[in-house]
Amino acid sequence: MRRRSDTLRSVNEDVPCANGALIAKERELMERAVGVDVVRAALTRVPAEVRQSYEGLTALTKIPTEHVETVYFAIAKEAGRDAFQLHREVVRAAVEDALKTMWRLLLRFTSDDAIIRRTPLFFARGLSRGELSARMTGRGTAEIRLTGWPGVSLMQLNGISAAIEAVLLCAGRRRVQVDAQRTLDGGRFEARWEP
Repeated sequence: MRRRSDTLRSVNEDVPCANGALIAKERELMERAVGVDVVRAALTRVPAEVRQSYEGLTALTKIPTEHVETVYFAIAKEAGRDAFQLHREVVRAAVEDALKTMWRLLLRFTSDDAIIRRTPLFFARGLSRGELSARMTGRGTAEIRLTGWPGVSLMQLNGISAAIEAVLLCAGRRRVQVDAQRTLDGGRFEARWEP
């Protein structure tokens, strides 16, 4: 059986990873959403390597996105919830929580264009793979492109969509909707809102 330190050491640059601090915050919010007992029960049903990397999270570690997804699917099944809806709910709450400070106030006085141009900065802190670029396409619409991550999972596209929604909602935009689709090199997101 592999030890947690062996698992973390075996994660290399080619494996897409999530920031440990971000996933630890998501775990805290997920425990609030479905209950600590549900999360614990679900973790007993995932492979040992996945459980060890998830339970051993710190602010300084990275965890393979595949492990995070496995845990989300297990928790959703245990809770009787749709995995993608649960994921979107938790990611949005985590981003909103991160923006509770002065950022939230500043975002309210920032133009749509400035918010969209800064979207890639939020992404860069959370995931090790891919790069976002963003541009306004009209009043209350923007296109965000993910490149450098061919074969990105639908769960990751779901999480990025949720994060974009949360930033726009925290900036005071209403009726925010972000749709995603895979592309050859990653994904394309279309964001719409009422200014």
